[in-house]
Amino acid sequence: MKKNIPATKKESAKTSHPKTAKPHKNFAIFQYHFLFLFIGLIFGFKFVFVNPPWQTNDEDRHFYNAYALSQGQIAPKIEKGKIGYTIPTTLNETVRSFQGIQFSKDNRVSKAKLNSLKHQPLKPEKTSFCDNPSAGFLPVAYVPAAIMIKIGSVFNNSPIWLGWWGRIGSLFAYLAIIFFAIKNIPHFKALLMVVALSPMALYQGSSVSYDALSFAFLFLLFSLVIKYYYQETPITLKQIFIFFLFALAQRCSKDGYFILYFTLFAININKFESKKVYFLSIFLLLVASFLPSYIWNSYISGLHLPQGKFQVDFVFDSGLNIKYHLQNPLNAVALVFQNIFSQGKLWISGSIGRFGYSYTLLPDWLIIIQLLGFALIAFFEKPAVMLSLKFRTIFLGLAIMNVFALIAVGLLLISPVGAKSIFGFQGRYFTPVLPFLFLGLFYLPVFADREKWMKWIVPVYCIIVLLYTSNFLESKFLV
Repeated sequence: MKKNIPATKKESAKTSHPKTAKPHKNFAIFQYHFLFLFIGLIFGFKFVFVNPPWQTNDEDRHFYNAYALSQGQIAPKIEKGKIGYTIPTTLNETVRSFQGIQFSKDNRVSKAKLNSLKHQPLKPEKTSFCDNPSAGFLPVAYVPAAIMIKIGSVFNNSPIWLGWWGRIGSLFAYLAIIFFAIKNIPHFKALLMVVALSPMALYQGSSVSYDALSFAFLFLLFSLVIKYYYQETPITLKQIFIFFLFALAQRCSKDGYFILYFTLFAININKFESKKVYFLSIFLLLVASFLPSYIWNSYISGLHLPQGKFQVDFVFDSGLNIKYHLQNPLNAVALVFQNIFSQGKLWISGSIGRFGYSYTLLPDWLIIIQLLGFALIAFFEKPAVMLSLKFRTIFLGLAIMNVFALIAVGLLLISPVGAKSIFGFQGRYFTPVLPFLFLGLFYLPVFADREKWMKWIVPVYCIIVLLYTSNFLESKFLV
């Protein structure tokens, strides 16, 4: 038997507030989800081509995985003690020719060179083994890129175009998922849109990287939590199953964010259809958090693959590193905070815009404007029914927990054994947490709906920021 929701009976009468009414169908194109799609397509394609081939962080390794998947290779191969895939030699040589570029005023990629490489033949009959330390990653995140590589190769299969086709596949998936997220979220559409169209988010969304699908599914989960909170009817088992499937898809794309799944439980237990549904949802989200890794790691371990090494000048062993820090856990906690103070500014900047192989940062003034923009949008949009203090506290607490968990993972699992400085940790890891953080930090329970003017200002703001970013990238990377 379904339960009524006593806590929201009084509030339900307010939900018909005229300022939150649906726009007239003649102006449907000016709804946030259509504006997002329009802006995202224009600048997403701009990023696909203005960003030199394989210049997003680790994109070469992700591309190898996507290309191998497009050819039906799921399990990596072993050769001379290394893991990787067999791919066309021309493709491997072209990808490697774009690696290690230290961009500067006098060192940029030539547009003329790119134009000439567009017609370079692939020569698929001549293959060689390409070692790739990330070849053992779960392949789900590469499906959109792999599909587009397969389709696009019919029209142009030069190595450069294969890289572009992969980016286009990732972009289409990124935009499609977030389109439905923005369409279905009842409030805070502007916040979700401005974060999803922020330079770092769209840059990763238009690259061959597992971040494209991971970011998109996390934004979708954010929208579902808000949707379930505001709906007048109880949360059903079907809705929980949908949430579980998207959490599972995100976890199969990239790990490190499962704590955000549990923001669902910032919603009062009485809002669920029954206690059975509530506790079943906890079980399902635990399954989504841990089962994909268990199944995939069991499969990979059965192949007896050698461990892929990204660097050879340090000892990288997560087991040994955890054991090392467990000997002095207080020191490990101190190291986390020490790294926050020493690298925090770079991480924050990186969550907004740090491009290429992390060498190219947006100017500080634009980083500050972006952060202020997120905060003001979260502050000014006030739905007729306010978020409760309990919801906001739990919601923000879990988001902050996930931030610290990511940093701890950087210390324990990414860094060399015994390192005091966290290695290879990027600010972009925080990008998908931004809507959770800014809603939790800057939402104030004071009615001040600005939906009408925000619907015009936010798209214009996104366009201006992305125009600057695309020109910035072109000036820094291409000549």
